[in-house]
Amino acid sequence: MDLTFAEDSRIVRIASLLTAVVICLIICFHLVLNRALNTVSNSVTGGLIVVENVDSIVDNLDRLNNNQRAYLSTGDDQYSEEVAESVIALSSDLEGLKQISVKGKPLQARIAELSHQIDVVLGSMQKTYEIQKTAGSAVAIALLDNDDSILDAKMDALALKKLATDGMFDRVRTQRKIGAILKVLF
Repeated sequence: MDLTFAEDSRIVRIASLLTAVVICLIICFHLVLNRALNTVSNSVTGGLIVVENVDSIVDNLDRLNNNQRAYLSTGDDQYSEEVAESVIALSSDLEGLKQISVKGKPLQARIAELSHQIDVVLGSMQKTYEIQKTAGSAVAIALLDNDDSILDAKMDALALKKLATDGMFDRVRTQRKIGAILKVLF
């Protein structure tokens, strides 16, 4: 066997092996980047769901306040039903937030604060109802007017929305970077 032929054969084998390794690395890198891009996209979608639920909570807090005021003023059961619908919607939105925040500790803490504040709001609504029965509508409405629990709950909701929105912007930037890397490399 010719020594040059054996050396050339070894070089060809090493080059083939290196080429195969590089191709495998490229494929792995591509898969890792695509998985990261998918994770970031899912996270952005989760952020949008948080924003949507928070907006719904703010709307339902306003609706709850208005319907409670109308019920205290008129005693009409229609408004009582709408108060109940607002309470159900608030509970549903909070549950949706809790389900989406399984992985995010900062998000969980904010949602827990918001949940507590909504409990305070519901307690205040119950208190105005009880006061209306004992002291009359004017006193109950005055208590509702002086109660800041709805404002506090809305502020907590908006802080949660800001957290989610800021996180989404960060993830969109990351998504763009990963997308640009994928575009350049592949």
